[in-house]
Amino acid sequence: MRRIRSNLKGSGFAILILAGVNLFVLLCMCVLLTSYRAPRYGVNLQPAETHFVLGAYDRSLSHIVTITPGEVPRFYVENDEVEGGLEGIESMLESWETPTPSHVTVIIVCDEAVSVGVVQQLADKVLMHGFNCAFFGRPAHQE
Repeated sequence: MRRIRSNLKGSGFAILILAGVNLFVLLCMCVLLTSYRAPRYGVNLQPAETHFVLGAYDRSLSHIVTITPGEVPRFYVENDEVEGGLEGIESMLESWETPTPSHVTVIIVCDEAVSVGVVQQLADKVLMHGFNCAFFGRPAHQE
């Protein structure tokens, strides 16, 4: 009987390591291919519901109410003065017919000289009609 000898000297350990690495890679590929979910990295974010559409602003879903200071404060909706003060604002809010008032935001803009009571009365009327209420503000100047 003939003996078969290898002419390669000392290469058996390297072949075993290479075979082990190949088996590990094959096992990882089998696990990834049979997985029902691809690997994901980072944080999964879902966009919030909004009325902004591709950079366009839907003006029908927001209104700006401005209060000017004085003995009798005056109210402006967009660019038009509201006759009758807070009672006029009440009728203005009732005239805005929307299927979902909670999607409409009323932005209140006022000067520092307007009393807090007037601003609170307006915010209460806005919220009682089911609209969202927001306040426009300017950062304080550091002197």
